[in-house]
Amino acid sequence: MKMQWFVPEMMEAHRRECLTEILLAAKNTGFYADHLPGKQSILNDPFGTLAGMPVLGRECVRDDPKAFLNKKYHKRLIRHGTSGTTGTPLQTYWTDDCIDMERALIWRQRAATGLEMGKSWRGMLGGHQVVTLDATKPPFWRVNRLAKQVYFSTFHMTPENAPAYLEALRHFNITSLEGYPSVLFSLAHSFKTAGLNHHLSSIYYGAEPLHDFQRELITDVFRCAIWDYYGLTERVASASEFECRNGLHENWENCLVEIVDPSGKPVPEGEYGELVGTSLSNKGFPLLRYRTGDMTRFLPGKCKCGRHSKRISRIDTKREDLLLMPDGSLLSASNLTFPFKEVGNILESQLFQDSLDQIEIRIVPTADYSNADGEKLVLGLRALIPEPVGLKLIKVDSIPRTGAGKFRFCVSRLTGKNESICE
Repeated sequence: MKMQWFVPEMMEAHRRECLTEILLAAKNTGFYADHLPGKQSILNDPFGTLAGMPVLGRECVRDDPKAFLNKKYHKRLIRHGTSGTTGTPLQTYWTDDCIDMERALIWRQRAATGLEMGKSWRGMLGGHQVVTLDATKPPFWRVNRLAKQVYFSTFHMTPENAPAYLEALRHFNITSLEGYPSVLFSLAHSFKTAGLNHHLSSIYYGAEPLHDFQRELITDVFRCAIWDYYGLTERVASASEFECRNGLHENWENCLVEIVDPSGKPVPEGEYGELVGTSLSNKGFPLLRYRTGDMTRFLPGKCKCGRHSKRISRIDTKREDLLLMPDGSLLSASNLTFPFKEVGNILESQLFQDSLDQIEIRIVPTADYSNADGEKLVLGLRALIPEPVGLKLIKVDSIPRTGAGKFRFCVSRLTGKNESICE
């Protein structure tokens, strides 16, 4: 809470110390051992050392994640998979310190925007399956009373079930929601279709960009402020939207953010480029100048709020479609990434829908791929997608990109960017 108001000199001193520790930790990994200079050079100029490193592609981490493990880090590491919405899921490792730091930064943003820990009930709309998929009666949620949190199922949000969700919001006196934008939109869509609305104090979203038409419907149904928090599973970058509503402030204590051109060189301030990040807290699995695949720009000038951290514009990539189900409900792409984490030997994947009765599962297999991998994937998706919808597995040589060269994990010809589903 105090550090968000640090002056530039204090920020640089703290960052120098943290970056030095991260670089020395990286020196103990198989990947960086021969790419980094000696200890004394790092101590003398950590910022120059980092600037001299090439940008790191996602494929390097995906192909050999253990090469980035700090061999001298003897504390607990927690393995975690990325969501896969960028098309190439990978394994990453977290330290307790980087987990605690991320949680602290999230709650710092919540506090600045009016939500106090432990004082108000919150609703969570993530991707975990919290009730059986064949459940037909409420509760479609589970309760964590210690944290005053209700975790809602994202697989039962139909117009028919909307009254039950509304009753839960009222029963627990939930004042805020947090979750994936596509799932928040699905809940708002089910309420709108059922002719319902409910006033909240705030909504917090992350993991995906928020479409303008999604924001419009969510605001219309829940009549509250919506706040953005940017972060990644790789823990190399994060930024918070504060009460000033003047872009997203870089969480400078936990990361060092750059914006670069395709060659990896920094772009002039104000120009769009790819966001590249370096973690300042994950000493067990250090990633330096990691390409996020997200496009943004630094906002010029100082912020009126008094914080000296850099600001970035809203992230405008990784816009995933929603799948339309026969009963009128919408499935989030983020909810459907979990089965892909459990299956190996797949380089890239995409869900494609052009009719209500079938979804294509397009995969780019590796040389070690077997039919058992495909059967496991279909079985996992079958548990999440209603039975009337057919699933067709197709092996392809590559997944087509958009005209801008961007990958899309989920493509639906029935929804896509069509605002008519909001009407």
